Amino acid sequence: MLHFFRIVSIFVFICKKITLKFAQDTIIIYICMQNMINNYTLKSRNDFTTNDVINICESMWQPLTDGERSLIAENIIMRSYTKNDVIYRIGYEPKYVMFILRGRVKIQRAADDGSMKIIRIFRDDQFFGFRAFFADENYTTTCISMEDTRTVLFPTNVIKSLIDNNKTVMRFFFKELAMVLGMSDDRIVSMAQKHLRRRLAETLLFLLKSFGTDEEGWINGKISRSDIANLANMTTSNAIRTLSSFRAEGIIELDKKKIRIVSPEKMDFISGKE
Repeated sequence: MLHFFRIVSIFVFICKKITLKFAQDTIIIYICMQNMINNYTLKSRNDFTTNDVINICESMWQPLTDGERSLIAENIIMRSYTKNDVIYRIGYEPKYVMFILRGRVKIQRAADDGSMKIIRIFRDDQFFGFRAFFADENYTTTCISMEDTRTVLFPTNVIKSLIDNNKTVMRFFFKELAMVLGMSDDRIVSMAQKHLRRRLAETLLFLLKSFGTDEEGWINGKISRSDIANLANMTTSNAIRTLSSFRAEGIIELDKKKIRIVSPEKMDFISGKE
């Protein structure tokens, strides 16, 4: 941020020295400064270093030996994706276990009618794409980025070595697999037994828990109505009508693709948790 304030200070100084006669030059300078600020912001979002990744791993898997830190540093790959990029497809061999530094991805599986259904969503600071590796099979799902996303790719042989030699890493992935299994069980029951309002309420609470909120209480990020409908296993039109109903009842607020849950207690009650 220090560079940012320096840029702004330089711009203000230049503006004070320029008279109305040189207004056109002022506009040109402003555009140049804006581009510099945008480039700095982009770098701040995506410029993760190998040391950053090592520190993240240390926070999850303490203690790591010097050899394990070196193994990670020498083999990881950092990769960026833009919105709607395919990260892997059904049938691909899992060569990496992936971790999200910033962004969101959705995991989809083909239904009997050929449509793609969202079965999971992953966000910042979460691993994904590991189930197929541990099951020793090719991917049975497709993974797509929901927004600009920065990831770290851990080669599967690195993960295997860490698990074989570090009990903390082994327990970590056991817990990850157990949580994924538990979420799948919950969704099976929900989709089979709950009506539209309950399914949508449960989906909104899932998004709230998964992504948190900003300072004003809006669920972080934007998610399309079609993705919400997909998660709740309903048509987009039904999702839109039910969202409008929740808004009319004062349970949520909507602002284009942004959602704020005003009454979590009522949402819990509708979802059947109370």
